[in-house]
Amino acid sequence: MLLVFSGSQHATVAAMGSAPYDPVKGFSFITVLFNSVVAFVVPPDSPAETLEALFELGRKRAGGLSMGTPGLGSPSHLLGARVALAAKAPLQSIHYRGGAPMMADVLTGRVDFAVATLSTSRAFLVDKKLRALALDSEARWSGLPDVPVLAEIGYGKEKVANWFGVAAPAGTPPAIVQKLRDEFVKASRDPELQKRLAENGTLIATSTSDEMRTLMVEEVATMEGLVKTLGLRQQ
Repeated sequence: MLLVFSGSQHATVAAMGSAPYDPVKGFSFITVLFNSVVAFVVPPDSPAETLEALFELGRKRAGGLSMGTPGLGSPSHLLGARVALAAKAPLQSIHYRGGAPMMADVLTGRVDFAVATLSTSRAFLVDKKLRALALDSEARWSGLPDVPVLAEIGYGKEKVANWFGVAAPAGTPPAIVQKLRDEFVKASRDPELQKRLAENGTLIATSTSDEMRTLMVEEVATMEGLVKTLGLRQQ
C-alpha cells in the first residue's frame, strides 16, 4: 500500500496532535511527485489590486480580512495564515468542507480572499470570475504572466510545502523502494503528462528517497512552529 500526500498537510496533522503516526519514522519515502502552484484569489469586484493592498485593507478594517479555506490545517489555510502574519494583517479564517464550497463563497464575495490551487481556480481566473493577486511558485506561471510570485513582493520566506510525494510503510525493503521510485520517475518523463499537468499549475518534480525524507523532516519542524503560533494544537 502506498500513500500520496501533501508535505505540509502530512506534517501539520501530526503537529496538531491528531495523528496516530510519526510523519517521518512511520514511512519509507519514495519520491516527490509534483509541486502544486497556488494563487491568492479575490472576487472580481474586490477593491484590492495587489496583495499588499489587500493586506492594507485588512489592517484598516475592524475585524480584519476573511479568508476562505478548504479545511482547518489544510496547506491553503496554513500558507494564507503565515503570509498574513508576516504582513501583520488581522485575519479570520473561515473553514469549509472542501474546495468547492470555499470557491463558491469567494466567487460571490462572502469572503475577502482565498488561497487556492491553480487546478481548482484556473477556470474561474480565465473567465475573469476571480482575480489572482499573487502565486506561490518558484517562477511566474505562463498562464498568468502578469501575476507576481510571493518572492517578488517580499513574502518568499513565508513558505508552506507545496509539494506532493509518495511513500510506503516504514520498513519497506530498500530494493522495493528503489524499484517504485524508478517507475514513478520514468512515468514523470512523459511529455504529454508534463504538458497537461503544467497547464493546470501542477509542476512535475521528482527526488531521491533521501531528499524527500529531508524535505519531510524540515516541514515537520516548520509546521510545529506554525501550529503553535496559530494555536491549532489539539489538547
